[in-house]
Amino acid sequence: MSTTDSMKLLQLVHIHHSSFLKSQVAHAIGMEMYIRSKQINTKEDLASFCLSYISNYLVYNDAIIIKEIFRQLKKKDWEQVVYLAEIYNARKNVLELKKTSRQAGNRFLDRISSIHTSDLIEKWQEEIKDAPALNHYVVVYSLYAFDQGFDLYSTIQTYLYFSLTNLIQHAVRAIPLAPKDAEQVTLAALEKVYQATEIAMSLSFNDMKNNAIGLEISAMQHKYLLSKLFIS
Repeated sequence: MSTTDSMKLLQLVHIHHSSFLKSQVAHAIGMEMYIRSKQINTKEDLASFCLSYISNYLVYNDAIIIKEIFRQLKKKDWEQVVYLAEIYNARKNVLELKKTSRQAGNRFLDRISSIHTSDLIEKWQEEIKDAPALNHYVVVYSLYAFDQGFDLYSTIQTYLYFSLTNLIQHAVRAIPLAPKDAEQVTLAALEKVYQATEIAMSLSFNDMKNNAIGLEISAMQHKYLLSKLFIS
């Protein structure tokens, strides 16, 4: 790996760092109800949930959106980029998930705007003045990654990896699990992250589908909890 590629990888890892991310609980809201109902009660349960979430949901939704936004940006087709953001927003069927995804997008955009300025980011900021509902985290992340020149494979793979570790970090505190259990689940899932990235690179917009109906129902139930572990 060249020095330039190594530096870009460090920047991509840094942008996901949990110390700087706020409101990244969209992945965990549905999981909380599974934990409360004791369906996720052990490290094996957590591993099964995480692997299913990555390979069934993220690959066929977020990863495809990232890939398609990259493709349209390369073609300089801004209307299609906005259209993809509209599709992603429409596919967020659950209000809780939609809200937290937008909050994460708003905070992420504020964060990168304070450390990085570009015509592309400024263009997106103008776009969402009249359509703030489109400002989801995965959209902002895709725009930033493309603008910074990160390659598509690394952009998708790090997104999947940090979505995984975000889930595990929340679950360790909520179940609870020992840190060594979290380490084992994470390491065991790395192969799945690699496989999921390979699959995502071969998919297109027409492959998008919803494989997380149970998770969405769980997220709906989360809305009515009197006390919540995971809030935005």
